[in-house]
Amino acid sequence: MFYDQRSNKFRILYFLIGGIIILGLGFSIWQTQQNQQALTKRFVNSNVPTLFVHGWSGSLRSEKEIVSSAEISGAATRRMIVRVHSNGRISVTGTIKPWMKNPIIMVRMDNNRAGEVQYTHWLTQVTKMLKHKYHVNQLNFVGHSMGAYAVIYYNLLNGNQKDLPRVNKLCVIAGPYDGIMNNHKSNQPTSGPLVQLWDDAPNQNKILATGRPKIIHPEYRMLYRLRNNFPRQARVLNIYGNLGNGSNSDGVVTTASALSLGYVLRDHVSFYQTFQAFGPKAQHSELHNNNLAVNKILTEFLWAKNYKDNSASELDQ
Repeated sequence: MFYDQRSNKFRILYFLIGGIIILGLGFSIWQTQQNQQALTKRFVNSNVPTLFVHGWSGSLRSEKEIVSSAEISGAATRRMIVRVHSNGRISVTGTIKPWMKNPIIMVRMDNNRAGEVQYTHWLTQVTKMLKHKYHVNQLNFVGHSMGAYAVIYYNLLNGNQKDLPRVNKLCVIAGPYDGIMNNHKSNQPTSGPLVQLWDDAPNQNKILATGRPKIIHPEYRMLYRLRNNFPRQARVLNIYGNLGNGSNSDGVVTTASALSLGYVLRDHVSFYQTFQAFGPKAQHSELHNNNLAVNKILTEFLWAKNYKDNSASELDQ
């Protein structure tokens, strides 16, 4: 009798535990479905990859925070790393498939001080490989600093060539289109033609009422000459930083240099927007280092279904 009662108690206990486990699993599945539905409503479901390009002295670590933020939001997933060796050889980790939702490709340049022109030639080889080997017909681009310049120059140089993927959206961050501030840093070149790129200073240049920069540096003239070649279907978000300390810069690139892009692209793209990050977190490197404002607008611009096409916006940090 005693054992029967004890056995019944265990049966009841096992039943209760089993019921709780089943309910927990059911709730977890329901919650996952609800989250997935919310993400489906918020973000596009596209197989267009987004190519991330770091800047001068950069690496995959430079892209890590922004990419991780996009993944945490549920908007996109990193799928491939493309490594460009110093001799130009390309190696790939991961893959791109047509069924993948908003895939991210991270690009690593081994020679990360080769300059924006060499970056552009390597990007051309990378995108050509993506087109022919992985059947990528459209691309988004994200570039920081000299990577931003390279992404713009790449599209000016190549336009809508048929043997390359067609550009969809470009998000460029802290691009030095009309000069880099000469801060006499140890990572600046001390010889060779790249020395000439460090040719700007705080409050030396400005954007005139016409939109044209007052001072035209050689690297800017190179972009402007090719302006008619830029893919007209492209949508461009130009993010720049202002420390708010009177320098009108992010400490490396002046706002005039960053905003000079508008004069190159005006009347040549379907959409152009600027975004100013303001305050201490708007420092040049901090713009890609877990900057919440930058992460948010970049993710929304690239993948949100209901992105608001404001002509300009800014956010204090």
